[in-house]
Amino acid sequence: MKIPRRLFFLVTILTEMLLAQQPIVVPRDSAELVVGGKRISISYGQPAMRGRKIMGDYVPYNRVWRTGAGQATVLTTDADLELGGMEIPKGAYSLYTFPTATQWKLIVNKQTGQWGTIYNPQQDLARVALEKRTVQSPVERLTFLLERGGNGSGILKIEWENTSLSLPFRVSPTTIVASPRDSVKVLLAGKTLTVNYGRPSARGRKIIGGVVPYNQIWRTGANEATTLSSEADLLIGGTVIPRGTYSLYTIPSKTSWQLVVNKEVGQSGLVYHPRLDLARVRLQKTGLKDYIERFTISIERVSLNSGVLRLAWEKTALSIPFTLKTH
Repeated sequence: MKIPRRLFFLVTILTEMLLAQQPIVVPRDSAELVVGGKRISISYGQPAMRGRKIMGDYVPYNRVWRTGAGQATVLTTDADLELGGMEIPKGAYSLYTFPTATQWKLIVNKQTGQWGTIYNPQQDLARVALEKRTVQSPVERLTFLLERGGNGSGILKIEWENTSLSLPFRVSPTTIVASPRDSVKVLLAGKTLTVNYGRPSARGRKIIGGVVPYNQIWRTGANEATTLSSEADLLIGGTVIPRGTYSLYTIPSKTSWQLVVNKEVGQSGLVYHPRLDLARVRLQKTGLKDYIERFTISIERVSLNSGVLRLAWEKTALSIPFTLKTH
């Protein structure tokens, strides 16, 4: 039976339309490396360029990107890792990135099993800068690589289009224990002042100017944001801080540090919104003779209604005086 030409063309067009509406299946791929008998792997969706502009378009700048397709990209490690100077205890994590035209950051997030577009910044464990370079031959499909180095080290690479990103890592020689939570409080003029913070250890790493980089906002602790709670109004560095609870950050530099008092609370220490800053005040910086292994915050009483907030790590000490405003 001969099919009329018009009907044939109609069937062809309808078929093409139906096929065009079908979602493109993105394959799942993985990268794996065994270092010191410990397995490290990354599972991810591997989208293709397909003639599209990728960086700055399909992958927009200045927004968190799932760094793959489909289910969230997952890093699974049987070893404790030091990733770009950050401590990653063995386990499973989701990987995201934050791209800009000049700088990319890798985000290690504690939530797993979710769709790649679901991102909870409060679950962030680490954010580390990636080294970026341009490759001449375009990479058609997003590709993760784990390359072996020497002495229990390696390099994590992400490549797509003409962009190559890399980050060194190494298997930690000692067990990484999650930074414990600690607090310090003082009673002044019948009012309580409390600081709650995570206490990371140096563990042989370069801290000031290394793990704690200069000229960048630092969470001033570990894990959840460091908080200051006061039952009275405070005067710090000439600024009045109304009674309540605030997050504390710092901005380190080689010559001076700033203490940042921020109105947002309850977030991961890696989450910082400058529009919510209440105050930025200068800290006094001094060198220490004795080495401080674990980050420490203390409050020293000076008088009935005044004191000094102190921070210390490695061989650096920081301080700022404060006064309770009594009515």
